[in-house]
Amino acid sequence: MSKDLKDSVKDVSDKVEDAVDQGKEQLKDAANKAKDNMHDLKNDAKDKYHDAKNTVKDGLHDMKNKTDDHFSGFKGKAEDFAASAEDEFNRLYGDEGKLESLVNFVRDRPILSMGVAGVVAVVVMKLLKCCCRKKC
Repeated sequence: MSKDLKDSVKDVSDKVEDAVDQGKEQLKDAANKAKDNMHDLKNDAKDKYHDAKNTVKDGLHDMKNKTDDHFSGFKGKAEDFAASAEDEFNRLYGDEGKLESLVNFVRDRPILSMGVAGVVAVVVMKLLKCCCRKKC
């Protein structure tokens, strides 16, 4: 090979090596930029996630407080109603309630109770027949 040809091939080879080295550097730079961008995106996503989580958490906390405030009045009213209902029940039925007294009466006098129930049934039937004839 001639010296000119060798020099030309060497120049071309050097240029190719330089181009390859330059390409490698550009690829490295692009990879580093992509890595940095991915890292930034990851951090942004984490920040947005934490912001959204905190916003929802604060909203739920506020809702809980408002609900507690709203229903605390109901709790007091329910307790007052329960107390007045208990007082009324005790006033009406006392120590031995009227229903319990009736059950004891029926248990102690079953024949008399059946007789009273029969008389009441006959009276109710007569009243119903009388009322139905007038309407029809």
